[in-house]
Amino acid sequence: MNKDILSRLNHMFYPRSVAVIGAGVDPTKVGHAVMDSLVTGGFNGRIYPIHTKHDKVLDYPVFRDISELPEVPDLAVVALNQVASVRLVEKLRDLGVAGAVVLAGGYAEMGEEGRWLQENLRLAAGPMPIVGPNTLGLISTHSKLNVTFYPRKLSEGNVSFLSQSGGIGLAIMAQAYDQGLAFSKWVGVGNRVNVEFHDLLEYLSQDQHTKVVGVFTEGSGNPRALIDRLKQVSSKKPVVIYKGGHGKFADRVTLTHTGSAAGSSRVWEGALRQSGVEIAQSVNELVSMCKAFSVGDIPKGPGIGIFTHTAGPSIVAWDILQQESSCRLATLSEKTLHDIADILGPSVPVVYKNPVDGAAGAFLTKPFHDIAEVVLRDDEVDCLLAIFCEHKNWPYPTEALIDLQNRFSKPIVACFIGSVQKMEPDRTRLHEKGIPTYCAPEEAAIGLRSLLKRRLTVSKFNSV
Repeated sequence: MNKDILSRLNHMFYPRSVAVIGAGVDPTKVGHAVMDSLVTGGFNGRIYPIHTKHDKVLDYPVFRDISELPEVPDLAVVALNQVASVRLVEKLRDLGVAGAVVLAGGYAEMGEEGRWLQENLRLAAGPMPIVGPNTLGLISTHSKLNVTFYPRKLSEGNVSFLSQSGGIGLAIMAQAYDQGLAFSKWVGVGNRVNVEFHDLLEYLSQDQHTKVVGVFTEGSGNPRALIDRLKQVSSKKPVVIYKGGHGKFADRVTLTHTGSAAGSSRVWEGALRQSGVEIAQSVNELVSMCKAFSVGDIPKGPGIGIFTHTAGPSIVAWDILQQESSCRLATLSEKTLHDIADILGPSVPVVYKNPVDGAAGAFLTKPFHDIAEVVLRDDEVDCLLAIFCEHKNWPYPTEALIDLQNRFSKPIVACFIGSVQKMEPDRTRLHEKGIPTYCAPEEAAIGLRSLLKRRLTVSKFNSV
């Protein structure tokens, strides 16, 4: 990517000023919603609503035309119809705007006439990057920027998401919120008139606020470039991909959605695996994996210790973990098993093995801490999955796990089974201390599995 495009994208994600063309006073209209998003998100740069009929929008003075603006904005959001958007983009290019978001649909996804219009949009943009068209917009939390038409409060994180579908992108946002995962950037790539997945991936590979990249894609206009860029980016940062568009009629559906062909699922999966990315099978998996990479650390070896006071979740977790060769259930030493027996005492009827089931002897924080410590001390254990169930009288062993995380250089993943509302304060604190925390054993196992697989990916790239 040349320095001009990199600089332009940087101005788009970290703008000093934003113009919203088509910003109106009707809250049911997209232009007003974008203004609402900027205000609700807390953007502290300069905001310039543009409309031919209004004097103020959300207390911001309205300009009649982009030529009346007191400065050239870094970013312009075009909330006009598909034909008017083409004319306006040409004006923005000539004015020297760094980049634009074109929200309207009605382009390549609509057939031959739409493809012709999209080509005109590409020519009108020239060197100016366009996110879209046919997009919800973009979010950049570290600049408090939300130029989607979905207003929301913003929390800063280190995961960036690219989504070809607005609806799936919103599902990713919702799932991230439910899993306690803040993100850095969110981009609805839309039809990708002149900014492809591989362009954004290269930008994010250099972005200081992006540690992990999550992608939902239906297809690509340049799949070879995408795979090559994924290989480059995944050598530096974890990348998780959820690929949509499977089955006999996938191309017919995706072509009328964002103008892309889905392609052969088997070919795509093979190419993605060779590129070093992690492959998710659902939105939930995508977010669970990204959270593990965002919060946790990579284990130094494959040995897993699982500790719980209720056996069922550990069985479910191991069912998922054992599907990968990068995961191994550690064989605990006789000393470890003897120490666990001493902590539990003779009144707790359990079989001493891994997964470790402490049963009633591990309901309280002190024995839970001590057993987890014994497991982590075992040389065969490289990481720990700790499972605990919500209870009115038994607090989550949050401080116990934080103490152990501070003392051992072995990653811990927590599964606190219960309601999000009850466990949220504990989850927030655990995330701050580097312990990914989940509500369900399946999610926890998927997160831990991704960390263990990443160990092999990193090793492979380092050996090249």
